[in-house]
Amino acid sequence: MKLAPFALGLAVAAFSLGTGTQAIKTPAPSQTGPAVNTTAVKINQASKEQRFVVVNQGDTLDGIATQNGTTYVRLFDANTDIQDPDFINPGEKVRIPDADEQLPARDLPADTAPVSQPTPVTSQSSAYRPPVSLPTGGAAVAGCGDNTYANFIYSHESGCRTTAMSPNGCYGIGQACPASKIAYCGADYACQNAFFTAYAAKYGGWAGAYAFWVAHGWW
Repeated sequence: MKLAPFALGLAVAAFSLGTGTQAIKTPAPSQTGPAVNTTAVKINQASKEQRFVVVNQGDTLDGIATQNGTTYVRLFDANTDIQDPDFINPGEKVRIPDADEQLPARDLPADTAPVSQPTPVTSQSSAYRPPVSLPTGGAAVAGCGDNTYANFIYSHESGCRTTAMSPNGCYGIGQACPASKIAYCGADYACQNAFFTAYAAKYGGWAGAYAFWVAHGWW
């Protein structure tokens, strides 16, 4: 059967329109969404990072503070697990607070004397005066001091052991802090005794050093 040219044209046009609608594609909506300012996020995260220092043998809280441009009081306030700023242990982590960080103040532990020590000597002047009595005159004690004053300090600081090391890195029979101060002596008693005898001179001698130790629990 033959179609008239006009009818044939209409049929072709209708077919083209019918199939053409399937070729039109609507662009898919963007899946990426608005851009995220990742730089700002990284800066905010970096500002919240905390710095820690691992305590090594011989370290002191004051020394760590000096190396990091702060004070031992701020380190003590920032690290509530530290109970006494004079005692830190190797392997511990000390958090270094930011310079502008507001820290709640903590009470520093008072210098308290051990129960077993003699009654503290009190004085209204700055001079150190020896106690009235001593256990054994002033004689030397073999291997533990040239006199009873030195023996008392050595006994309480180290138990008269030249190899004694405290948790905060003090070393020797009289506990030099840091240990590097007396490293050249090793465990030699004579060398250590000479070092601590010279150190006692800053208190006017062993008697003054003893009086200070009794009053403060350290020297």
